[in-house]
Amino acid sequence: MMVTRIAQTKKKLRYFFFYRLTTYCFLLVGCSVIGQVLQKKTVPEEDYHLWSDMLSHSISDRGGWASYSLQYDTADTLFAISMKNRKKYLFPRGTNGVFNGENWFACKQNDTLVLQDLTSGKVNYFPKINSYSFSGNGKHLLLITDDQNGNQRLTVKNMRGQTVANVENISEWIWNTSKDAIAYVIGKEKIEVLEIFDNFTKKEIPVLTYGAIKNLSWLNQTIAFIQNTGLRGKLYAYRLDTGNLLSFEPETCSNFPNDMSIGASFGSIKISNDERRIFFMLKEPISNKDTTEVVQVWNANDKQIYPHLKMYGDLSLQDKIAVWFVDTGRFLQISNREEPSILMGSGGDYALTWNEFESEPHFDGIGLRDIYVTAIETGTKRLLLKGYPGTGMEPAFSPKGNYLSYSVNGDWWLYDFKKDEHRNITRDLGVPVRDIDYDRAGQVPLYGIAGWSIDDNSLFIYDQFDIWMISADGKTKKRLTKGRENKTTFRFATAQRRLPSKSDYMDRTNAIINYSTQWILSAHNTVTGFSGFYSYDSKTGASPIVWEYKRTDRVVKAKNSNAFIYISQHFDAPPELLLVDALGKQKELYRSNPQHKNYLWAKAEKVSYVVDGKPLTGVLIYPADFDPAIKYPMIVNIYERQGGSLHRYVNPTLLNENGINFSVFSSKGYFVLLPDLVYQLGQPGESAKKCVLAAVDAVLLKYNVDPNRIGLTGHSFGGFETDYIIAKTDRFAAAVSGAAITDLVSSYLYCNSNYATSEFFRYEIDQERIGLSLFEGMSSYLNNSPVLLAQNVTTPLLAWTGDEDKQVHYFQSIEFYFALRRLKKEHILLIYPKESHTISEREKQADLTKRIEAWFAKYLKP
Repeated sequence: MMVTRIAQTKKKLRYFFFYRLTTYCFLLVGCSVIGQVLQKKTVPEEDYHLWSDMLSHSISDRGGWASYSLQYDTADTLFAISMKNRKKYLFPRGTNGVFNGENWFACKQNDTLVLQDLTSGKVNYFPKINSYSFSGNGKHLLLITDDQNGNQRLTVKNMRGQTVANVENISEWIWNTSKDAIAYVIGKEKIEVLEIFDNFTKKEIPVLTYGAIKNLSWLNQTIAFIQNTGLRGKLYAYRLDTGNLLSFEPETCSNFPNDMSIGASFGSIKISNDERRIFFMLKEPISNKDTTEVVQVWNANDKQIYPHLKMYGDLSLQDKIAVWFVDTGRFLQISNREEPSILMGSGGDYALTWNEFESEPHFDGIGLRDIYVTAIETGTKRLLLKGYPGTGMEPAFSPKGNYLSYSVNGDWWLYDFKKDEHRNITRDLGVPVRDIDYDRAGQVPLYGIAGWSIDDNSLFIYDQFDIWMISADGKTKKRLTKGRENKTTFRFATAQRRLPSKSDYMDRTNAIINYSTQWILSAHNTVTGFSGFYSYDSKTGASPIVWEYKRTDRVVKAKNSNAFIYISQHFDAPPELLLVDALGKQKELYRSNPQHKNYLWAKAEKVSYVVDGKPLTGVLIYPADFDPAIKYPMIVNIYERQGGSLHRYVNPTLLNENGINFSVFSSKGYFVLLPDLVYQLGQPGESAKKCVLAAVDAVLLKYNVDPNRIGLTGHSFGGFETDYIIAKTDRFAAAVSGAAITDLVSSYLYCNSNYATSEFFRYEIDQERIGLSLFEGMSSYLNNSPVLLAQNVTTPLLAWTGDEDKQVHYFQSIEFYFALRRLKKEHILLIYPKESHTISEREKQADLTKRIEAWFAKYLKP
């Protein structure tokens, strides 16, 4: 019995020890495995190359496919991805990607065109392609190549890659409106039309005189072009429906200017919507004077200062605009030397003319100008807007040309051409349409115009939060969104309005909004940090599709569907490409930077503080390896308002144009603070100092920041602010300043070599916010010049600039360098050769980033 018990006891002990041993071993192994799964590290420099930027590019017409690209430090890759099953095709170094229906995708790889069959997976390569385009029905591909003699060849292929038409030795070509026919010039003097259907018939346009043919323009049934014949040229209009070829010859026109000729600059011919009028350019005579310069003459009363005249020429002698009435042969010159600038509606019924230099010499950017309107049919001209401010919102025509929108004193106005009537359409709106947060001098900008309805009946405008639809007669005003109630800002996600460029005098640029379709609206709330998209239609109003605590942008909508793609990101979540289908269902297509999950990453949150009774917010980025038991150093990066960085994912990289990378600093164990700044006129430096110190104090009250290890940095205007602040306080252990203005007096009197103009406007009404001229507010210029405060600097400063900076002359950095040198302050200045306001060369970007990192490490992490 005793033996049995002893045996049982030994057996239990063996089991016990075995259990403890296996458990201990399991725990060891388990801990090791768990540690391998959970253990992360901050991003080392040798891994920066793993990160890429993602851009959304295009979406097929019905929303079945999308394209995006990943841009690495070393190379880019273009992708086409199926919305249905995420099937992908990739194109290393691909550019200019275009979908052709739902079955084809084309892009360029260097000079080779890649044509991808999205259904079968087959691919065709066409080498040495200059440009390409698909026909309107999607059944043919047009290719432009160079032959051995440098002449261009036009080739038309079907989607099987077979050549169906070929034209040699072309110098110019253009599609018709529906993209089923092409007009082109063979050699220089022969013009043909090729129909891209049936038998691919070619038809020659019978030009009877000799001379180079240029500037093809095609609208509906009219092809217009110029022929360089004689001394003044010749203008043609060919009617496709009748086969008639009409011409305009200056020599036979009694009122054609004697010293001018028909201008042949690219894009100079425009056809009115009714095809009855051809607009073209008049070229001023070329001076034969000897251009050898004996002396530069800078006359203080000149309309154009000498550098501007040297760079752009006499603007009164720029090409003028005239119109040829095709059916009657009548000629009318519209712009002239007194009013050389011009803008026309696409209808071609009215033209605005003015002189940008009318009020010169002036000192507020673009001066006041009188704007005249010419009725094209009658040729009558009258004053429309007296003393219109050049810094206001530019006037713009409605789509049909019946109205003109413009801004005066913070309101939107319409001019009705037919009734000769000006209407203030926002005076009684009840909310301001001007930027209420604007803190500079001069004209206060408006929140903007979203666009017009296609029928000219309604104008869509923005206030601070909402979208309004206002009838052209000003009687009906409807608020389409309800953002003001909770401070959510709504905007059209895809309606982008841009101002017409000077080279395109015909205003075809206003966004046209079709009221019968569903709209996609972007929305964001700066208070909560949420953003997303809403759908809107006239029956249900605005309904949320996506609403999340992230940054959502880069929307691309399908042409024939309500499907759209967009990019979503968070500071600690890499950008992802998402689809919202026609039914409003969301689907992830691709999440970038999958390696992100293997590394420690910072988080970002809002910081609140108050300056002069005004509540402000900033963004605080944590150290990636944050430990609440440790006090960390902090870098404060300043400019103006930086709230948009709350959700912006920042790739760690050495290739930074200003040397600053928030993710790199975070991985190095720094807090990074991005405070919002507000300003008082005449006190830009002091305003910045007050806001920065208030934000720093708010952080010190709540977060694990060592008050003795705080650095300050800024670039451009932020560089000026940095230099000023360290001359006014010793709160910062180190500072970095890039491309900074340091002497407001000398900088005020510089010539901006980017635009060949004076710098007066920058100080009097723009970013420097002095609000007065140097001679009216001398004390403000002196009191805000860091170079005159240099004796107070105790903070070690690293400064950098490019020796070809045309925005802020690099002598500004040299002035501060010599001031600090004379005062024996701790300072290093870096001047990068052949670099401008930011650093563009990759090797120099990496050098600057490393030097800034080492500078802060020396003083903040000894």
